[in-house]
Amino acid sequence: MEKVWKVREFDAAQLEKLRSTGFPEILLKILINRGICDVASIERYFTPRSRYLFSPFVIDGVCTAVDRIFKAVENEESVRIYGDRDVDGITSTVIMTETMRSFHKLVDYTVPVIEDGYGLNPDYIDVAARDGIKLIVTVDCGISNLNEVEYARSKGIDVIITDHHEPPSELPEAIAIVDPKLHDSCCPQKNIAGVGVAFKLAMALEMARCNRLSKPLVAFDLSDHDIAAVRFAPREGFQPLRNIDRTSLAGCVPVFYSEEERRTIGELMPEILSCTSSDPALKPVFVDKVIAACIPDEATLSKAEIKKSLNLEEIEGGRALLLIYLKCIEAKLPAVKALWHRCLDILTIGTIADMVPLHGENRTFAQMGLKFVGKSRRMGLNSLFNALGWKNRQVTERDISFSIAPILNSSGRLRTAELAIELLSTSFAPKADELAKQLFELNNERKRLGEDCYNTVKGYLIEQNDLENDRILLVVAPIKNQGVTGIVATRLMLDYCRPVIVLLEDQGKYLGSARSFKDINIIEALNHCSQHLEKYGGHIGAAGLTMPVGNEHSFRACLREYANANILQSDLQPEWLIDSELPIDMIDEQFLKDILNFAPFGIDNPAPVFMAEAAVFQEIRKVGEGKNHLRFKFRRQNGRSIFGIGFNLGDIMAPDVLRDGTCDLVFHVEPNDYNGVRSAQLMVLDCRIRGFK
Repeated sequence: MEKVWKVREFDAAQLEKLRSTGFPEILLKILINRGICDVASIERYFTPRSRYLFSPFVIDGVCTAVDRIFKAVENEESVRIYGDRDVDGITSTVIMTETMRSFHKLVDYTVPVIEDGYGLNPDYIDVAARDGIKLIVTVDCGISNLNEVEYARSKGIDVIITDHHEPPSELPEAIAIVDPKLHDSCCPQKNIAGVGVAFKLAMALEMARCNRLSKPLVAFDLSDHDIAAVRFAPREGFQPLRNIDRTSLAGCVPVFYSEEERRTIGELMPEILSCTSSDPALKPVFVDKVIAACIPDEATLSKAEIKKSLNLEEIEGGRALLLIYLKCIEAKLPAVKALWHRCLDILTIGTIADMVPLHGENRTFAQMGLKFVGKSRRMGLNSLFNALGWKNRQVTERDISFSIAPILNSSGRLRTAELAIELLSTSFAPKADELAKQLFELNNERKRLGEDCYNTVKGYLIEQNDLENDRILLVVAPIKNQGVTGIVATRLMLDYCRPVIVLLEDQGKYLGSARSFKDINIIEALNHCSQHLEKYGGHIGAAGLTMPVGNEHSFRACLREYANANILQSDLQPEWLIDSELPIDMIDEQFLKDILNFAPFGIDNPAPVFMAEAAVFQEIRKVGEGKNHLRFKFRRQNGRSIFGIGFNLGDIMAPDVLRDGTCDLVFHVEPNDYNGVRSAQLMVLDCRIRGFK
C-alpha cells in the first residue's frame, strides 16, 4: 500500500517562544514534534544526567521487596531469580543475580525454555520447592500469574514480582509487586523496560545497605504554615506521622529542608524541636546543605524548583523532602556508583532491545550507556564484538537492535536463555569465546528458521484472512513453534499494515506473538478476547499469548468484532510522518552533527524524517544483487555532490539508470563513514521521480 506523505503540524507560538535558544528553526520543529517544548526540557533532552532519574523508592512495593530480600539473607534462605527469554529478561536476570550475589551466597536463577511458555510456570515452582527455594524474585514477568503465585505460596515459597507489563484487573497476591504501571503508581514515568525496573530494585538494595540509611528518617516539611511529618526507612517505606512525641521519634534522624525552615517549624510547633533534640547522637539533616555538597549546581534553586528538577512535582510534603535527600545520597554513594559501572552496559542493551519509548528515563539510560557499551568490561560482550568483527566500535542503538539483540535473543528462542545469561556473566575468557561462537551460530539458524517460517505462515495468513476487510490479521498455523513468531509477526505487520497475531502449535496448544500497527492498542484487543485465551501479556504494541486448540474460530470472531468497533480504516493508512521540508543544499557535515545529537533513535524518538521537493539528481542507479535498491547522486548549488541510498526501492523505475532529472524525496540524514572520513548521506525512504532527460 502506498504511503501518504504527511508533514507534521506544529504550534507556531511554541516555535516563537523557543527562538531565544538559538537553535535553527528546523531543529526547533523536530524538538516540538517530540514534545520538547521548553528550555528545561531541551536541556534534559540533550544532556543526560542520572539526577533526572526518579528514585527507586518512588516505586510502590520496593521497600517491601527490600525487606523480604534482607530477611532471606538474615535467615540464610535460598533465593531464585526467575527471568524471561528475551533480551530485556536476560539483562534483568543478570543485574538482579549479580546484585544479590554481592551480599548473599544462596542466589541462583532460572528462565523457562520456550516450550514452557511465558511467566511463572507450576513445573518450575515444583523444582524450586524440591531445591529448597524460599523466595522467588521475578524479573520482566509475573504480573499476570495469579494462579502460579498462589501455587508457589502453597508450596511455602514467597514471590516478589518485578515487571513492567500492563497489570491485569486482579493482581497476584505476591509479597511485593514492583511495577511502575500499577494503577495507583506515582512514578513520574511508567513505561521503563523490565531491566529498568530490575535496576531500580538493585539500586534500592544497595542504598538500603548504606550507613546513612541505617537509622529511620523523619522529615518535617513546611508548606503554607502546614507541617507534614513523614517517617522513612528502606525496609518500611513512607509512613505519615500523626503524633509527634519522643516515643514516635526515638532512634530517628530528623530531616529539615533548611535551618531557617527548622526555626519556623519550631515557632509553630515547639514540641518538634524539643523531641528531635533530645538525642545528641541523632543530628538533624538539613537538605539544602546536602544539596550544596552532593549536587552543587542545584544549590541556588528554591525547594519548589528542586522538586521540579528531580521530577517530584506530583509528590508532596515530607515524602518529597525525603526523596530529595535520597537522591542526594544516591548521587554520592560509592555502592551506587559501582552499580552504575557494573550494569550500565546491559541496562542500555536491555532498554533499547525491548523497544520501549526512548524518552525520559529510557532515553537517559540509552544516551549515557551507548558511550560505554563498546568499552564494556564484560568478557562475553567483548567476545561477541570480536565475533561481529567490531574493533574499538562506538556502538549505536542500531547495532544493538540489529546485531547484539538478535544474537542474545536467539538463545532463548532456539535453546535456552541461560547461554546468553552465562555469556554476560562470565569472567573466564575462553568460556566467553565459546559462548559467543555458539550464540553466533544459533543466530544464523534463527535467521534461516525465521525466513522459512515467514514464507510458510504468510501462505496461511492469506488463506485465513479477508485482507481487504479484516483490521486485525490472525494466522493459526499447524506448524511447530520454533521461537520466531515475534519476528514473523513483525514482518507480516509491515507487509500488510495491520496488527498481526501469529499462533503456532506447541505441545497441544497454540503459542505465539502479536504485533500492532501504528498506535493501535493490541493489549486492549486481547483483553476484549481474553475468554478465548489461556494466558497473555505484553505492551500496547506487542504481546505474547497462549490459546487452547479449538478456540481459533471463536477467537477470530471476537477479534473481528473488536476491530470493527474500535479500529478505523484511517488508523490503518500507512504514512510517512515528516518533520520538515529540507532542501538538499542545506545538508552538510554540521547539519549531520546537529541531527545526531537527537540520537539515540527509537520508539517515540524516531530519526527525523525530511522531505525535499524537486531535488536535482545527477544519477539514480539500481544496485544490489537483484537490483532491488537505488543509489542516488544529487547535485547541490555549491557544486558538491551528496549521495543517498534507498533500500527496496528498485521497482519505482524501469531502467537501471536515470540521469539528470528531479524527484521528490522522503529521507533521513545519516552518517557515511569511509576510510576514517565521515560525511552526510541520505537514507531515502520514498521517492517520486518527476522527470528526466
